[in-house]
Amino acid sequence: MTLPGGQAPPFGHPGSRFLFYFHVMSRPLLDQLIHSLLLIAIFGAAASVLLETFLRDNIVLELLRSSLALLQGTWLFQIGFVLFPPWGGPAWDANDHGNIMFLIMCFCWHYALAIVILAMNYAVAYRVVQKCCTNKGGTEIKLAKRKENEKSSRIALLKGSDED
Repeated sequence: MTLPGGQAPPFGHPGSRFLFYFHVMSRPLLDQLIHSLLLIAIFGAAASVLLETFLRDNIVLELLRSSLALLQGTWLFQIGFVLFPPWGGPAWDANDHGNIMFLIMCFCWHYALAIVILAMNYAVAYRVVQKCCTNKGGTEIKLAKRKENEKSSRIALLKGSDED
């Protein structure tokens, strides 16, 4: 699969994953760190998807995959703000140990935020399902016996068919 212009998709080929990993080797330590933290989320999600193919309907793996996908998205925004400060703000000092420790802690906050978002989604969905189901008598669909006699039902069915 190729994109317009003959480019390969970013994570479609195994070689491109390793290219992404090794493209930060000559960069400052801060740049290497934030990309390495992103790789933790990417490879964690990939491992979760791989396990999900063998262990179907496992809610823990589904939640892990969802939380790591959220983590990738929020962390990519964080990378953008660190490497390219918006509104012309001061650049991050790439060699400051305090900045590095703050970003590691920030990565944990991003993952905690992803888990909180999943928990809020679960709570809202649970409340909606509970409210809808308690008003209508439950989630099970039961078959009710018709009160009409069966002979009239057969006659109406036969009238609509070609058989007599």
